Amino acid sequence: MTDRRRTSNCVVYGRTLNTYAIIQGLLNRGVRPSSIILAIPEASNHIEEYNESDPIMQEDLPVIYPNAFEDEQIETKIQSMLEEMGITIYRQVKLMQIITDKDKEKPEPKAQFGDGSMDSDEPDEVFDNANLERLLFKKLNEVDDEEEEDEDEDENRSNSDMDEDMGARTGEDGSAEEDKSENEGGKEKKKRRKKNELELEARVLVTCGHRDVDPDVFKSIHDNGLVYNGRLIVDRHFQTTDPSIFAAGSLCEFSNRYKALSQGRSLRMDRYNGREMGSRLARSVFDIHDPHQPSAGESQLDEELPLFFLPQGQGGVLPNNIIYYHIKTTNPLILKPGEQEVKNRSDLVCDNLDTATGKGHFIKFTFNSIGLIDSVTYMGDEEIVLQSLWSFVGLHENYLNELTSRYDNNIIPNAVEFLSENWAIALYHEWFGDFCLRMRQGIQALDDVQKIIGHAFDKTSKERKGISRDLIKQLSGMLENKTTRMIEEETLEFIKTNMNHLPMYYIPGQEFK
Repeated sequence: MTDRRRTSNCVVYGRTLNTYAIIQGLLNRGVRPSSIILAIPEASNHIEEYNESDPIMQEDLPVIYPNAFEDEQIETKIQSMLEEMGITIYRQVKLMQIITDKDKEKPEPKAQFGDGSMDSDEPDEVFDNANLERLLFKKLNEVDDEEEEDEDEDENRSNSDMDEDMGARTGEDGSAEEDKSENEGGKEKKKRRKKNELELEARVLVTCGHRDVDPDVFKSIHDNGLVYNGRLIVDRHFQTTDPSIFAAGSLCEFSNRYKALSQGRSLRMDRYNGREMGSRLARSVFDIHDPHQPSAGESQLDEELPLFFLPQGQGGVLPNNIIYYHIKTTNPLILKPGEQEVKNRSDLVCDNLDTATGKGHFIKFTFNSIGLIDSVTYMGDEEIVLQSLWSFVGLHENYLNELTSRYDNNIIPNAVEFLSENWAIALYHEWFGDFCLRMRQGIQALDDVQKIIGHAFDKTSKERKGISRDLIKQLSGMLENKTTRMIEEETLEFIKTNMNHLPMYYIPGQEFK
């Protein structure tokens, strides 16, 4: 791939974040951008259980075969950067056939299904020691026209053919005529393709498909008689149909019997944080097999899913060495199952990133209808502490020190630098979440706070309007002075207790008396 005397294409096929991370890896290893081709399929391609009329499948599709970026503007930005580098991108194409040099030796081609699989139960020995030559794609955004066109007249001839023609004109000792005759002979053997078919010459194919079960794992599931419907089915204690076998992770799913009492929450485990799933699995195993643990009788709680709170995230290094992180909540606000949440506040987007050089920062906060941070996305040239991003998800936007209003009024030009200043260090402290929880528990029983909670409940549960930023200002004015003072004192106490980690904060002198 790095030999500049040979023209060879590397096709990267997929739509996940791994697709762009692999392209960065190829560039780091000296592969020329002009030799890289990115082919992007649709989300439903190559998913055997996909049913367009199934609403549950439509809901789970972004999890089964996720997009690289949840923000389309980010995806457009990155793809434009790749095209400027010289990388070719084909969108909405589906891989139909892999053609090797051994295909010429086959007496009769085997029947081929729409997903590109071969109609044969026997292993295909012809592919042993075969070299990849071409890939056949179907253009999904074009009509399946029966009219065919000759590939010899295709203007989009690959760079490999062009370089071979150049070598034929400049060869020595009669090799030019020989190469030319070989090329002509090869062209005669090419099939005529439909207009909605795309054939690319390639030396390497890298696929970045959706998560699926490993054949060895599936064999173990089948041999043990466990229930499997595309995912391994478990109960709320992570037990399979065999009580001695427990399972958790992205290839597992909770039983459908929990669906009625857990509306709005996904049964698929790949929507939740893997670390939290692992800890819950270990706890379930110990609780069930602990001889000192009293056995609990059947109750309604046994028909409900456990709650999960930790955010879920993904990250990678994109081309131009751009570091990318996306962290999102796994416990979104649900005012009513099946009802769309009201969008009553705009997202905070600060874009100072130059994709041509990879310098600068991009950060985006999304909020739910009551002001909690649902997700945070970061791109930039500087490595950051990942735990800092995790700590934002679930916090209220007011913890950001009026960042939203200050940024909208151009008071703060760079949100990333603002969040890196000393004032924000407490937000990233490992005990800050516990402090917020203790604070909520300490004031929620107060009379003035109860009145505020009542107004907020009416807006969210009855009127389905959420809590706007203007309403939050009104509700804040209902706090009594003694409640405000209590919050201030508890905050000062937290800073004093953790002064060794938070020396940048000023504590009034009377607090030490």
